[in-house]
Amino acid sequence: MNKYKIIESSFRILRRNKLNTFFMILGIVIGIAALSLTFSLGKSAEKQLTQKVKNLFNPNNILITSGRVELESGRSSESSMTNLKIEDIEMIVNEVHGITMYDVIQTTPERDVIFGNKNISTAINGGMAEGEIVWRRSVASGEYFSKADEKSSARVALIGTKIVKKLFEGSDPVGSQIRIGAVPFTVKGVLEERGIDPHGTDLDMNVIVPITTLMNRLMNVNYIAGAKLEVEDASKTEEIAGKITSVLRERHSLNNNETNDFSIVTPVVVKEIIGKMNRVFTLFLPLISGIALVVGGVVIVVIMLMSVSRRVSEIGLRKALGARSQEIMFQFLVEAAVVSLFGGIIGLTIGLLGAGVFMSSMGLTFYIPWQTILFGILFPIMIGVLAGIIPARKAAKMDPIEALS
Repeated sequence: MNKYKIIESSFRILRRNKLNTFFMILGIVIGIAALSLTFSLGKSAEKQLTQKVKNLFNPNNILITSGRVELESGRSSESSMTNLKIEDIEMIVNEVHGITMYDVIQTTPERDVIFGNKNISTAINGGMAEGEIVWRRSVASGEYFSKADEKSSARVALIGTKIVKKLFEGSDPVGSQIRIGAVPFTVKGVLEERGIDPHGTDLDMNVIVPITTLMNRLMNVNYIAGAKLEVEDASKTEEIAGKITSVLRERHSLNNNETNDFSIVTPVVVKEIIGKMNRVFTLFLPLISGIALVVGGVVIVVIMLMSVSRRVSEIGLRKALGARSQEIMFQFLVEAAVVSLFGGIIGLTIGLLGAGVFMSSMGLTFYIPWQTILFGILFPIMIGVLAGIIPARKAAKMDPIEALS
């Protein structure tokens, strides 16, 4: 029998058995939709988070934090967070050669930022004038605060674009006065847009004030949360990190048997963290959603076996008229593959649309990885053929005399 006629017959049978066809397609649709959704979201998130980490942390950066901090979560795993001082960082810069610049870090809990009759709650960050270079983030309008502002604990602030939209309704806020709690501040500049950082913090909700202003006027503390250092030679970051450890352990009077009361993050550590993120996004998430695809394959096997049982007379008649076992098997494999491919295309479309809507609602750029398209087409065909083998072999081995009796 001509293969084109077999394929035509397969389509005709699928159209005739609409309910069976629907349930077989549905199983694949759910599996491929879940797979393409999670894989697309994972790849998009991986690409953007990796880029954000690289933007925040270059190969010539070293990050020092008070306490033992897990970079993946941004949370401290120890209670001591008051042991790191600006004097510690100054001592490091003086004693360890190769450090060109640094910025210190301190953050308040959420505070009310008020303008007129509008207010918004957000954390307030303290930094140095060098932060514009160290963090590679300048202002879109106005100007960054200066060393003079820092030395005088000036009440000036840099604010993110989302705060501008919410408090100033898009108008230029530079020169306007806001209040952080009860303390008045003058808006000196609007920060460049940055989006969400790897910890999930919206950087466009940032308010940055001089570190001295934050410590003396808003928090009344003498310690910092951390510091980011710029190293002249990126190849020496690990060596410099070792020297920094020695300086801090000596300044904090730590004995040989005592663990560090600080953390040092180098590019090597960041690379390991990015590798962990990549494994989660590209392996574990698709693996979980792949279970739904296996279930879809099982559904096809069950329904196709039921179809063979119902079509015993048809199969017997065709074999009595000269149809070979290979042709019978080919027809059932075609039916399974066509149903799977059709379900895969629908599932792929639903998954990509869902990923696009989700990423858009999160304010993130949607990225369609080529692997999603490839898997969305090849996986259904493979599942369909594998799922159709058992029913096809059963139909092909059927004895025409017994089938017609």
